Amino acid sequence: MMSNSTEWDKRYANPNYVYGTEPNNFLKQELSKLSAGKLLLPGEGEGRNALWAAKNNWEVTAADFSQMAKEKAMKLFAVNQVVVDYKVGDILNLNFNKQFDAIGLIFLHLPKDLKQLFANKMAQLLTPKGTLIMETFHPEQISRSSGGPKKLDLFVTPEELRVYYSMLNIVSIETQEVCLNEGTHHQGKAIVIRMVATKE
Repeated sequence: MMSNSTEWDKRYANPNYVYGTEPNNFLKQELSKLSAGKLLLPGEGEGRNALWAAKNNWEVTAADFSQMAKEKAMKLFAVNQVVVDYKVGDILNLNFNKQFDAIGLIFLHLPKDLKQLFANKMAQLLTPKGTLIMETFHPEQISRSSGGPKKLDLFVTPEELRVYYSMLNIVSIETQEVCLNEGTHHQGKAIVIRMVATKE
């Protein structure tokens, strides 16, 4: 497994949506530029991004290794009357039987030994001309309390991303300071990396 599902189940057992129910701003911005199609959201957690995408005509597949995350997400989808295919398990071992027009990687932080394997799988799952959208915390975020992991191994630099995703056409990759307002766990000024890449 890519991480400890028990730890995340405990976090998601909170009756509140710990990252809120509104979509990530960067993902929303970039998906809005594309024609709706098939979308994959690995590490989707409680469903906030999947909800927005499904409401905006995307055919959404979400994945997470936390069963508790799925249960909360499905409640959110039911209240809003949207359909999302939500899979539980290690993303590296899940079989999707299709490719996706877009993949959204929003604050999905992996151990160093899995980063290249994961990038390879994401590239395989993209359709030709498909778009990968990523927002992740920059290593300089580690000292801040506005969100993100506390193990340096889980971060990635822009230079490393260029290597991991060298099989794709990197359209843009930027380090930015943003003000997060995503539930109780992402609050305040944060240093993030935002990347958009396409498959030839």
